[in-house]
Amino acid sequence: MVIGVIGGVGAGKSTVLETLRKKYGYKVLKTDDIAKSFYVSGNPVFEKLKELLGNDIEKEDGSADIKTFAAKLYGSESEELRERVDGIVHPAVWDYVGREVAMAKGDVVVETALPNDSFRTLCDEIWAVCTDEEVRVERLMKTRGYTEKKARDMILSQISDEEYSEMAGFVIDNSGTPQETVSTIMAHMTAECS
Repeated sequence: MVIGVIGGVGAGKSTVLETLRKKYGYKVLKTDDIAKSFYVSGNPVFEKLKELLGNDIEKEDGSADIKTFAAKLYGSESEELRERVDGIVHPAVWDYVGREVAMAKGDVVVETALPNDSFRTLCDEIWAVCTDEEVRVERLMKTRGYTEKKARDMILSQISDEEYSEMAGFVIDNSGTPQETVSTIMAHMTAECS
């Protein structure tokens, strides 16, 4: 079984992933973490990114200089550049995910903020984690130290909860407590197995 988990920043996808990992033994694959794992000297993805963006995105220790990297991608003239970076990173991420799923001995959950055709084809079921905006803002301020403005800007820059919900077969309202979310997941898993 491959479950796909989607949702915006601060929605609480980590609670869902941890529940699937701890209670049901799912292997967890987070596409954002996979992409970040490529950003080291010698990795073919990172070498292509350096060709595109310049060697200054690499620190002396061979890791990525994330601030320099981000500064190049988030200026007013950088939309085309972001698309070129995505064209390097995204196929590599989905190739990696596909290999991991194929080699997995059990169930897998794949989390992404950017669901695409590769993701939808891979998943047996897609879950959307949706949360009231005010709760998301509060979480981001508390857990990541964001200002209210930064939290709201990040939320607005992503796909809306409505769009995530339309892609999903199961929608989790994660505006309440973690225990309520776990109960929702357990009830769904019990219903799926019966």
